[in-house]
Amino acid sequence: MRLTIILFFFFVSVGVALPQQRADPDFDATVAQATYIRTHPRVAIDQAHDNFHTKDELFKPFADLLRNDGYDVVANTAKFTSGSLEGIDVLVISNALGKLENDNNNSTPAFTKAECDAVYEWVRRGGSLFLVADHAPMGDAAAPLAERFGVKLGNGFVFDTNSENFDHKDPTEVVFSDRNHLLGSNPITRGRNDAEQLHKLVAFTGESVTIPPGSIVILKLSPTAGEVKTRSAVEPLHDEDAAKAKASLEAALRQWPITGRAMAVSFTLGRGHVVVSGEAGMLTAQVFKEKDKDGTEKFVGKTGMSVPGNDDKQYVLNVMHWLSGVLK
Repeated sequence: MRLTIILFFFFVSVGVALPQQRADPDFDATVAQATYIRTHPRVAIDQAHDNFHTKDELFKPFADLLRNDGYDVVANTAKFTSGSLEGIDVLVISNALGKLENDNNNSTPAFTKAECDAVYEWVRRGGSLFLVADHAPMGDAAAPLAERFGVKLGNGFVFDTNSENFDHKDPTEVVFSDRNHLLGSNPITRGRNDAEQLHKLVAFTGESVTIPPGSIVILKLSPTAGEVKTRSAVEPLHDEDAAKAKASLEAALRQWPITGRAMAVSFTLGRGHVVVSGEAGMLTAQVFKEKDKDGTEKFVGKTGMSVPGNDDKQYVLNVMHWLSGVLK
């Protein structure tokens, strides 16, 4: 998720006119051949916890892609209990939120202890969880659930100081590729065949995650990556003066290093599977539009699966194939 996204989300109440994000209506959600034809695993996209991403809104491209791949995609509208999770094959939770605090840099937990326990036991018995928590304050909101699975979330804004590791001159658009060796080698990145193998993924501003023992790193963060803790600390990293931006990046790296962390990991638990991602923008397709003074809308950018040159779309399919058991 880009900084402009979170700025619009949190400042809309005071009337600041910033670009509005929406699902890309032109996103190509087709798949060459549906994976599931006879059976249709049920994927529940959570929207019972004030989620910023829901099935028919910003996560619609994600939902459409899965539906075209043969999944039965539904919305989860109930708090998590052993009963509410019955019949679900893959639970997707993206950007749940609690009560915002500290100038919106922090959030209260979005999940109760009972809910965390229910999801944990459901996974242990064979369910699959895709937990997605973007940059601050999403990490705070999802922290109790992530920690129940042994993962700690950074709740900041990841950046990289090495220009080879980010796109479009934006240090928060972190690149994971064959070339920079930040794309792990595992079933999810390899896919089921050469056509599904991933070569370049782009994240659009996310947070870090720790790497639990026995887990597999999908998206590795480099030694030159750091994580600032507030939105105001991100602004100097984008200074138009290149020298000032570089100095700000180097100072931020000294203050907030995150060596040994990742942006996405996967692991098994009992009979179940878990993927934890510290970035959501790469999992959907969003466009940004703003209005001129005369009310005319104009296109000002896009993020995620519809951005040319990345394999983010195939990444979504590969993650879901691993979670649903077709990818070993």
